[in-house]
Amino acid sequence: MVHVEKVDVPERPSRGAWASVWLAFSAGIAASLAANIAHAGAGAVARAVAGWAPLALLLCSEVMTRVPPPRHTWLRRVQIASTVIVAGVAALASYRHMKGLALEYGEDGLTASTLPLSVDGLVVVASIGLVVLSQQRREADAAERAAALARAAEREAFLASVAAAPVPPPPVPVPKPGPEPVPPAAVPECEPVPRADEPEHVPVPLPDPEPEPLPLPPDPEPVPQSARVPLPSLDVVVPPEPWPAQQPVPPPDPVPPDTADENAAARKVWRDSLAAGEPLTGKALGDRFKRSERWGRNRIKEARGELQAEQEAGGGVAGETDQQEARVPVGAGVE
Repeated sequence: MVHVEKVDVPERPSRGAWASVWLAFSAGIAASLAANIAHAGAGAVARAVAGWAPLALLLCSEVMTRVPPPRHTWLRRVQIASTVIVAGVAALASYRHMKGLALEYGEDGLTASTLPLSVDGLVVVASIGLVVLSQQRREADAAERAAALARAAEREAFLASVAAAPVPPPPVPVPKPGPEPVPPAAVPECEPVPRADEPEHVPVPLPDPEPEPLPLPPDPEPVPQSARVPLPSLDVVVPPEPWPAQQPVPPPDPVPPDTADENAAARKVWRDSLAAGEPLTGKALGDRFKRSERWGRNRIKEARGELQAEQEAGGGVAGETDQQEARVPVGAGVE
C-alpha cells in the first residue's frame, strides 16, 4: 500500500486580526485625508489634489493584499518599489498639511512637527500588518490545496492496491458434528416372585418399650434486670412470588448465524446490488448485517475476487461481469 505524507495546514488569519488591521489603516488614511483637505483651501481642485495621495496609498494597499504576487522576481520588486514611492509621497504630503493645520490652530512648533508622525506611523504599521495577513492567507490556501491533492492521491493508491491484491481462496466448509450415539439402556434383572402355595413369612413387630422418664431441669436462676439482653426483632420474610401461570415465557436468546454462511450471504447481496446498478457501500452492507464498516469492505473485496475468478474461468461469465462493472464507477462500494 502506498503511504502519502501528511501536509501540515498553517492557521488561517482570524477575522478579528483583519478587522483590527483594517480599522487602524482606515483611521490613519481618514486622518491624513481630512488634514490634507482642510489645509488645502476652499478650491475644489486644491482639495482634490491634496486628497489624492492618501487615496493612492489606500488603493495600493488593497491591490497588494488582494492580488497574488507576480511569479517573476523583477516584477515583484517593481511592485514593491512603486508601493514604497506612493507611501512616501502620501506621508510627505500628509506631514506638511497636518503640520500647517496644527500651526494655524495655535499649536506650538514641537507639537505641530511631531503630531503628523503619529498618523504616518499608524499607516505604516497597519500597511505591514495587511501584507503579513495576506501572506498567511495565501500560504493557508496553498496548503489546503496540497492537502486535497494528497488525499486524492492516497485514495487512488488505496483503490489500486485493492485491485492488485490477490484473490483470497474460497472458505472451506466445516462439517457439523453429528449426534453422539446413545448406548442402549441396561435391562434390569428380574426379581424372584414367590409362589402362591408358599405363604409369605411376615415378621411380627415387637411392642415398643416404655420410655424412661427424663429428669426435670433445675429451676433457672433469676437474671438481674441489667443483664437481660433484648431480643432482636424478626422481620417477616416474604417468599418470592412464583412465575405467573398466564404470563408467557420469554423467548430464548437468538443464536448467532454461522460466519461462513453470513459472509456468503453478504457477498451475494452485494453482487445483486451490483447487478441492479446500485452497488452497496461498505457501511451500508455492514449496517444491513449489523456489522462494522470494515467488515462490509472485506466482504466487498471477497465478492470482487469471486467476480474476477469467474471472469478468468469462462468467457460468458466474464462478458456479463464486464458489462456490469462498466456501469459502476471505479471504487463503487468502497469508502
